[in-house]
Amino acid sequence: MRLIATLALLVTISGPPPARAADFERHFTPEALRIDLHHGGDATHETYSLDELRAEPFYAGSRTNLVDTLNLGEYLVRVFDRRTNAMIYSRGFSTVFAEWSTTDEALAGFTRVFHESIVVPFPKAPVYLRIERRTRGGALRTVFDLAVDPADWHINRERRFREFRVVELMNNAPIERAVDLVILGDGYRRDEMHKLRKDADRLLGALFDMEPFKSRKRDFNVRLVETVSAESDIDEPREGRWRANLLGCSFEAFDIPRYVLTHANKTVRDAAGNVPYDAVLILANAKRYGGGGIYGLYAISTVDNEHSAFVFTHEFGHSFAGLGDEYYTSEVAYNDMYPRGVEPWEPNITAMLDSTAVKWGDLIAAGTPVPTPDDSLYADVVGCFEGAGYSAKGLYRPTRDCRMFSKKADAFCPVCRRAIERAIDFHAR
Repeated sequence: MRLIATLALLVTISGPPPARAADFERHFTPEALRIDLHHGGDATHETYSLDELRAEPFYAGSRTNLVDTLNLGEYLVRVFDRRTNAMIYSRGFSTVFAEWSTTDEALAGFTRVFHESIVVPFPKAPVYLRIERRTRGGALRTVFDLAVDPADWHINRERRFREFRVVELMNNAPIERAVDLVILGDGYRRDEMHKLRKDADRLLGALFDMEPFKSRKRDFNVRLVETVSAESDIDEPREGRWRANLLGCSFEAFDIPRYVLTHANKTVRDAAGNVPYDAVLILANAKRYGGGGIYGLYAISTVDNEHSAFVFTHEFGHSFAGLGDEYYTSEVAYNDMYPRGVEPWEPNITAMLDSTAVKWGDLIAAGTPVPTPDDSLYADVVGCFEGAGYSAKGLYRPTRDCRMFSKKADAFCPVCRRAIERAIDFHAR
């Protein structure tokens, strides 16, 4: 493949300063470049390999914030101008592989491969792309390098699923100054598109009835792509029920009954790529309680359960703002997701390695004890409550209850609200 090849640490971080707002038109077109990858390994080894490069018609991200300032995600992608070696773009993200690599299966040395994509603005000139992963100590190490020439004729410009109807549910601002959400349906037959539209309206209503989304509604655009499946519902492998659902959503992810993920990444991306999007939300046409969300990837929620509104907003907190799970009693498949002695990158979980410098310390009122006793005296305050991130000991959450902690909470806590606002500002400013 001409001028597209993996590299071995050819890019250095030194050089000219990162790209600023005025540089978007100099470096990029309004299109998007999608890098499709195979990501595999086990608990101790990982590899990336290129599947293909695709050009998509819309890059929805900010034209001002080209370099990531949120410092979220297990991984970071950087794009460098090949001529000057200047970093012109970066974004943090997480992956299915990173979660799976902490499971018993991965720890036993069994290897798996997952398909994933990175979407960046389409470059005008040759670039290097680098993917880095956080080490256990928090530093970044390079796991993949790629050289891309935008003139390469191998870049695929086919558009799939153009036959699916697009419904504009909200249009408040130009795509570069808004958070652009795309909603896809999975397990909806062609004669169920009316249900998909009603489900989308209902769950969006729940999202924008909560702060800070309620106050920031004008910063969002929402488009629904009416994705059609051959059969209703989604897969339930443990029960032996497999459906011909287009996007491949399935219960039992990592053998956790309620956890819903899809490994049909390319199909999801092909459907989403027909509209501008910063974030993907997938509605699974099922009654069972379930969902899943991974930062920078997607949020999935089933739609006909009594707790669907909770799941929809909770999972969007993961995928959009990088919020961590604050609960610690439910069954999970992970081992050592948050190793001792390492501060989590999630903005709402802390290992409190330094009790005088808690990451949300400016929101803790004077006189509030840290750690904070989990009793009614501190029911409505921000503090450091032990129990978070699937661990009853050693990790702390900001409040006694929050939308990221339990179904009882009807709101995000102040720390989570601030993290969401920062994500909105980053995409819409």
